[in-house]
Amino acid sequence: MSSWTISNAQVFQNGKLTETDIKLEGNQIHSLTKPSPVSNPERGPQVYDFKNKKVYPGFFNSHDHLLASYLPKIGGTTKHASWLAYDNLYKSSGVFAERQQLDSELLYYLGAYKNLLAGVTSVHDHIPHSIQKPFIDILPIKLLSEYTLAHSIGNYSLSWGEGAALEYRLAEASNIPFVTHLGEGLDEDSLGSLKKLEKMDALGPHSVLIHCLPFGPREVEKIAKANATVVWCPGSNLHIFGKTTNIKLFMDAGVNVCLGTDFSPSSSLNILEELKLAKSLFQDLYEEELPESTLLKWVTENPAQAFRKSKLGSIKEGQIADLVVMDDGTNSSEISVSQLAWENVDLVVLEGMPIYGSSRYKKLFSELGIESELISVKGSEKIVAGSPKTLLDQVSSSVGYKKDLAFLPIL
Repeated sequence: MSSWTISNAQVFQNGKLTETDIKLEGNQIHSLTKPSPVSNPERGPQVYDFKNKKVYPGFFNSHDHLLASYLPKIGGTTKHASWLAYDNLYKSSGVFAERQQLDSELLYYLGAYKNLLAGVTSVHDHIPHSIQKPFIDILPIKLLSEYTLAHSIGNYSLSWGEGAALEYRLAEASNIPFVTHLGEGLDEDSLGSLKKLEKMDALGPHSVLIHCLPFGPREVEKIAKANATVVWCPGSNLHIFGKTTNIKLFMDAGVNVCLGTDFSPSSSLNILEELKLAKSLFQDLYEEELPESTLLKWVTENPAQAFRKSKLGSIKEGQIADLVVMDDGTNSSEISVSQLAWENVDLVVLEGMPIYGSSRYKKLFSELGIESELISVKGSEKIVAGSPKTLLDQVSSSVGYKKDLAFLPIL
């Protein structure tokens, strides 16, 4: 069983950053203690000084479609009333035709590394289980797989699952989430989707509702009363529809809110960009500053609650050791997740093992037996498990020219 210690870090616990040492054993957080000198010989050899860097729970991306991990974005300045109109545009594009030349495993790996480079350790990939299943145990991130689902609620829903009514009952029986797109558009079908969900008796505490774009106070009150979760994807909403969810209504009603990117053809490049957008957009829409602690909850505690992952989303003894270490260049103990970029991701730990980070951790990767390669990300030398360089070479070989993907700025 591997055992190593993160020393002298600013660790997020109980809503604030505190100087703490974290001892990891196997896939868990073994203990949290006050820092002591790294040079103390009694502490053992695998103690690493993190020099006041900030340690957060590994981030969740609460909505993505990894099978669509490809660029460039489609749509330009054209805006749509429904998701179907945009989907038809995308499916008829040359970008989609090019994407279809790549096999599913390659696309899943591209999406996994897109998330990993931004500090994400857990992703909800909205797709039928039969498509996702081959990739659950092979990717360098945690692919959330315990859920029931419907593609969406409305006249244009794809035939995923066994119908919302049955899928919700199955979620209740197994204490797992029921996930669906809801109100993904501005048309009458989108506006009426909540009533349809209610008639199916599929609105409740297990419901994870993605988008909820056109809803006002009446619909928000129903969702809040049901103790359901809403996943906000502002980047994708603005790109497709030119408008986004009135998220403050949901916040004021006490709804559990999470943040997601949605799929690459319409979204921000990664969850860090989505956090930045959420902060600035909230200021523009409501003339209020969105607290950094709230943003952090949207990618840690709240999704852990929504997806019923009690061992994730916080840093406590006995929790699964999914962590992200950020180096924001300051010694401040203030949370500042909206200011983070690729360059600030110092180390990502998945189930107690380093997966991605600054090249200074080469010794750590080597001592723990992690097969890895050195890469350059936006001018910063990094080390990563696996070989994303090989993946990008495979993409170029498949499409017949050197393909650059902005969400993987790797050299």
